[in-house]
Amino acid sequence: MRNICLVNGSLRGKNAASLEFLKDIDRRIPGSEYSKTVITVSAKVNEQYPESILKSLAGADAIIFIFPLHNYGLPGALMRLLEDYHQYVQHGNIHQESSVYVIINCAFPRPERTCGEAIRVMHNVCRRLTLKWRGALCIGTGPVVVMTKKIPFLYPGLKKAYSEIISDIRAPDEKILTDYFIKPILPESVIAAIKRYYEKKGKMIVPDNKSRQVKTVLH
Repeated sequence: MRNICLVNGSLRGKNAASLEFLKDIDRRIPGSEYSKTVITVSAKVNEQYPESILKSLAGADAIIFIFPLHNYGLPGALMRLLEDYHQYVQHGNIHQESSVYVIINCAFPRPERTCGEAIRVMHNVCRRLTLKWRGALCIGTGPVVVMTKKIPFLYPGLKKAYSEIISDIRAPDEKILTDYFIKPILPESVIAAIKRYYEKKGKMIVPDNKSRQVKTVLH
């Protein structure tokens, strides 16, 4: 059975839109074929991440990083995890040349204009760690997508992008996946109104308590 590691790069806990995207991709990965582990980043790591977490990354055939876009880059807590993993590998620990997929939760409505730097950083991470870059899925106005994703046809291409990632995990092609930039068809004024409404309520999403649970490695 192949190992897949899903990394939640958000610190917002159960209210994280990135967590909802993680659940979306997890539901599409058959548990009968893959062993799945979820790693959640932490802001309160005074020492190196536990070896159990770094070992899970090292043993993964595929790693899917799901994280919010922070100042056009990666969240600091995710960068810390990547640095600790780099040190773990440098100390001689054996690791797989894992296939890497990135899902970026972008607050901006035009992800193709804002996610380039984060994609470039993840490319460099793969080179440093001898991992196999496979492609990125950048989702514009991520929190709004979570609130409205059950409405048909608002986000053309999202389900197709998920399917392409899963197909590539199952049978990687020599050709790297095309990066996907998902833009809602709602007018930007409507998106802004929805975003303001949920920001006033104090949280951007309502967690789905009925969602299927996955094996989680916490720290």
